[in-house]
Amino acid sequence: MAARSPLRGAKQDKASVRATVETWLFIAVAAVFGVLFIYVAIARSTSPTHMQPTGQIHLHPYKPQARRALRNFAPTGTFGTIYHGELSSQFSALTDTPRLDDLIATLKQMEGAGIGTVIFSTTWEWAEPKEGNIRYRYLDMLMDAACRNTSLKVNFAVDLVTAPTWVWERYPDAISCDSDGRKYVRLSWFHSLGNAAAREFLTHVATHLANGYQGCIVAVQPVYNNAYQTRFTQEYDAFQDYSPYALVEYRNWLQRKGMPLELFNVRWGTSFRRWGDVEPPKLHSGDFLGVDFSARYWDWLRFREESGSQVYITACLAVAATGLQCFHRFSEFFSVVDAIYGAPMFKHIASSPATSFLVMDSNFITPYGTHIKPSKLRLYIAAARSYGKPVHFEAAVERVANYSLIGEAFRSALMAGAESVGISHWLTRISPNDSLVKAYNTVPKCMATELVGVFIPLDSCSAFHGLQWGWARTDPLHGFIE
Repeated sequence: MAARSPLRGAKQDKASVRATVETWLFIAVAAVFGVLFIYVAIARSTSPTHMQPTGQIHLHPYKPQARRALRNFAPTGTFGTIYHGELSSQFSALTDTPRLDDLIATLKQMEGAGIGTVIFSTTWEWAEPKEGNIRYRYLDMLMDAACRNTSLKVNFAVDLVTAPTWVWERYPDAISCDSDGRKYVRLSWFHSLGNAAAREFLTHVATHLANGYQGCIVAVQPVYNNAYQTRFTQEYDAFQDYSPYALVEYRNWLQRKGMPLELFNVRWGTSFRRWGDVEPPKLHSGDFLGVDFSARYWDWLRFREESGSQVYITACLAVAATGLQCFHRFSEFFSVVDAIYGAPMFKHIASSPATSFLVMDSNFITPYGTHIKPSKLRLYIAAARSYGKPVHFEAAVERVANYSLIGEAFRSALMAGAESVGISHWLTRISPNDSLVKAYNTVPKCMATELVGVFIPLDSCSAFHGLQWGWARTDPLHGFIE
């Protein structure tokens, strides 16, 4: 064996010592940082400003937290909705001779069927025909019918998108436009003065209800959609608002990103010469067959999502200031209409501290007229519940009035963690009778023991650009979820 060089051995010894020193130095530094991290964590957790009330969980503003959703045997409450149009058509409520006795009789029927809450609605157009002249007597008539004649609690949906004539006379440019320039008599979310007037009306109504009906009125829903659901206005091709104010806000939103216009042109494949020329893509509900990965499309989608959700959150803050709870109603997502209706807004609205609870709605029909299986409700109700808010399920029976289906839907909703169940569009279609009582009391036979995680990014559903008329599978996204 060759003799080891003394020089080589010395070098190896020095290298070994250096490696050992570096290792222990790394361990020491890591230990110091570890202790510091634990100290800060303990300090933050015991600080009054960072402690959460008992039973509450601190939620990341946009990220749901995993929680066991399969839990309910029976609903903790039940509700039924009577919309503004139904109050008019069924009870002549908007006339000088309302059929008040019939309304009270219906409310008593609801109470007899075990329903605990009625949801009324009204529109800004009807309730404030002249500026400052709010029809409080009309609101009192509805509230008194429920609060003084039954033990029902009341929630109120206030439609702000259908503004009264005086608003259009004062702000003729507050209307929304679609991508082809058609104008709609719907309040644009981006007209600051028009929306300020809407929130002022909302505050007056909520304050009146809170002061006059304590113990009976529970919550108010601010509505910016003509279907009473928290989504974008449903018009011919409004994808969604391309009004001048919307375009200005979109350009401002882009500029706040801090990226020069030249880089946006590279990103989009466009050649805009100045910010005033920038326009979003002109989208239509049936002009794109497939999945859109273009950056220009996704930038426009994200703008609509962030700005739209902020409108709802700001309205909820106005309601909360009166002492009432604020809620929002959502229809099914995981559908090809998610992009058109801005469904990704949900994660912002659901996680907002201003939102008290959520009502998830289904009419059991896809955009193509095919039936939705009640089991699908378990997916999107469980997804909603992961944001830490109470979730309630509403069966909209305007197209499928079937007690058996309603009962199956209620069971699926409860299995997914719904707190309560209810119905809408039921007047003239079903009655608050024994069959409805049976449906309300359709509960899971046993408690599910497994915990199932479903990972379907809501944002990814918006890649499907509107209605896929040209596809062999008319609703491929719905088919995938099924």
